Amino acid sequence: MKRRKRERNENGFEDWGGYMNAKKAKLSEQFKVESAKAGLKVDDLFKGVKIFVNGYTDPSADELRILMMQHGGEYHHYYRTGNTTHVIATNLPDSKLSQTRTSITVKPEWIVKSIEANKLLNYKDYLLVTGRTISQPPLLFTKQQSNKSPTKLPMKNTADDHFIDEFYANSRLHHISTMGATFKEYINQLRSNDRHAFPGRDHLSNQYPPSSGKMLATKLIMHIDMDCFFVSVGLRDKPHLVGKPVAVTHSKSGAGNARDGVNLLQEIESYRNRLGYGPSGSSAWSESKFSTTASMAEIASCSYEARKCGIKNGMFVGQALKLCPQLQFIHYDFDAYKQVSYQLYDSVARYTLDIEAVSCDEMYVDLTNLFQAIDLAPMKFAAILRKEILEKTGCNSSVGFGSNKLIARLATKKAKPNGQYWIEDDQIELFLNDLPLSELPGVGRSTTHKLKELAIKTCGDLQLLPLQELQKEFGKKHGETLYNACRGKEEKGLVFTHVKKSVSTDVNYGIRLRNDEERDIFLMNLTKETAKRLAAINMKGKCVTLKLMVRSKDAPEESAKYMGHGVCDHITKSVSLLSAISSTDDIYREVQKIIKPLGLDSKELRGVGIQVSRLESNAPVKNRLKDLFAANSKPSTTKDIVQKSPPPIAVEKDGKSTSVTKKSDVNIDKVPHKETSHSKDPKIEQPKTDPEGSSVQESYLLPADLRAMIGKWVEAEETPKRRDQRIILGYLLHLCKAQQIEDVFIILKAFYLYVKRRRKMQADWTQAYQKILESVQASMVAEYGGKLSMEEYRFL
Repeated sequence: MKRRKRERNENGFEDWGGYMNAKKAKLSEQFKVESAKAGLKVDDLFKGVKIFVNGYTDPSADELRILMMQHGGEYHHYYRTGNTTHVIATNLPDSKLSQTRTSITVKPEWIVKSIEANKLLNYKDYLLVTGRTISQPPLLFTKQQSNKSPTKLPMKNTADDHFIDEFYANSRLHHISTMGATFKEYINQLRSNDRHAFPGRDHLSNQYPPSSGKMLATKLIMHIDMDCFFVSVGLRDKPHLVGKPVAVTHSKSGAGNARDGVNLLQEIESYRNRLGYGPSGSSAWSESKFSTTASMAEIASCSYEARKCGIKNGMFVGQALKLCPQLQFIHYDFDAYKQVSYQLYDSVARYTLDIEAVSCDEMYVDLTNLFQAIDLAPMKFAAILRKEILEKTGCNSSVGFGSNKLIARLATKKAKPNGQYWIEDDQIELFLNDLPLSELPGVGRSTTHKLKELAIKTCGDLQLLPLQELQKEFGKKHGETLYNACRGKEEKGLVFTHVKKSVSTDVNYGIRLRNDEERDIFLMNLTKETAKRLAAINMKGKCVTLKLMVRSKDAPEESAKYMGHGVCDHITKSVSLLSAISSTDDIYREVQKIIKPLGLDSKELRGVGIQVSRLESNAPVKNRLKDLFAANSKPSTTKDIVQKSPPPIAVEKDGKSTSVTKKSDVNIDKVPHKETSHSKDPKIEQPKTDPEGSSVQESYLLPADLRAMIGKWVEAEETPKRRDQRIILGYLLHLCKAQQIEDVFIILKAFYLYVKRRRKMQADWTQAYQKILESVQASMVAEYGGKLSMEEYRFL
């Protein structure tokens, strides 16, 4: 009875159980509706299977949710006793296992392997625990409460195999960044669905028929941002905290710990010096705002009532409590955040898919096409949309309109909280004139400080500085950005399709290494996580970057935040590779090449990150290049083919060097194939028509794409096949006739270098290159009376 009473008091509901049951049922129904609407279903492989994902898994919870949609299963945001059939988890403590005794707890591999086998495999082979009486070690990232002062359980050793899994299961930054990527990919999926409809647009047309006949003629961008997102979601079931100063954080009480090696005042001084405040300090960093045991946990989000007390996102909890002793704390609820985010994006997708996803609670929307199709005032539409979002999510949102992303975002700032604002083109100059520079996106503390030294405080002041002076002070790119931003100009449009550019794994908490051996074990485990994430998206990369955080010399040995990184120096080193890699061994080898020469003391490491960038597909190269041509061919339009005129290409003619300039306006798809003197030479192999179809010349392929294909071809094949050689030769001869001489030269040069870089240069490859080169030179002689200067690109 006491427990029930305590739960009612904490959450403000007299019938807590009834509320949660209704909430879970509603979420379940929403999943079914969303599954039907998304049109992703492939089969009923998991019919009757109802899963709940607990903790960090691979695939992630969002990916498993999509898999359930595709294969007829059901995804539960909350565990439902007697209804959830399977709990999906990688690692669970006994306390959580005991709460799921009515369900089967299996590893995520059960789902993945069942899909691969196209049948429901025996779950017993994938049980997380084979006997429910077996004890599992508890997760050690949490506090152990006692009647005395709060203490923490000892952390798992950094080199432990499960350390990284537990870190990502508890890392708020990982969850936040993952959610951002999730909704970018979600928009990609919706845009690729040909059956996606816009019921909201039809509703608006019926409810607000055309009256004036005047449609919006200019581009209009809408920016949507949820108000205090984490707080708003967290307060939906805590009405007794509405209107009070509230913050979302990991901290439970706001109290820190007195531990050996901690020197809070020294750490504050280190932060102050790092931020450039100097020994005199700043009121924001005054020791009087801290106690020696104040919590160094960070505030992720705070309510507007807390902001009125001077509290900001990112502030330490101990500092915030000095400003507002009555501050209330609530904890993260990532399942609820995802639920609200899906509702937000689905609400907008009812009207348009011209959406650039920014994060789980923020997006840009190009409404130009929508308002050209319907006769509705933008502000009226904003009111309708915001009301719909509030009804679905129980959270407020703010909306801004402008002719570009910058103006729309500034309008949203003006609209907050819970409002809407439109900065029309004729109002931009007046709006910006007195706007503080700190309001401009991308203008941080350093830039603001430097501008203040120049007596520049507002956008109007900044407009007085010429472009040349700004570029002199801030560099060419940043100076030009500032010059345009203070005038409300932004050329960058919306990015509708999200393309993964890099894969990273970063850990900046709990790293305490005793020696180089533990460092290498941890680096291997982190590399495995990186390789796993690359494999999940079937990509590999040509650049490996190692990011290190090393304890600063003026920082105390132990950070005030338990197992935090404290004040650190940052080291970032990269290595570029000739061939893309994705395997654990390859990435680990490059990481070791970077870290060993640095000669760092492993005991001083506080953060490590591995990034693989310059990504490309890891799909196996086909034995026949025709498939690659088909995948990369483009319609032959003048816009695609016309290129800038290059400098003349050197050609050998009668023993003397002369030049040939290609005709840059020739459409090579339409150049007729005429007979040349070498076309009947039996010694030179000629391009042939594909027996399975038409000539490869029917479709246009960019020369840059061909270079990349040749690289993959040379890397993947043991010996070159004659059919592939004919395809390459046919394309090069085609370029010769189209007078695309520069492209021919660059492709042959790249081909030569790819063959030369093979670890064991084989005679078959050198002979293939030489044959193609001879055929191209014969074509050059027939067309232009001379050869390309390729002496340094020949195999002797």
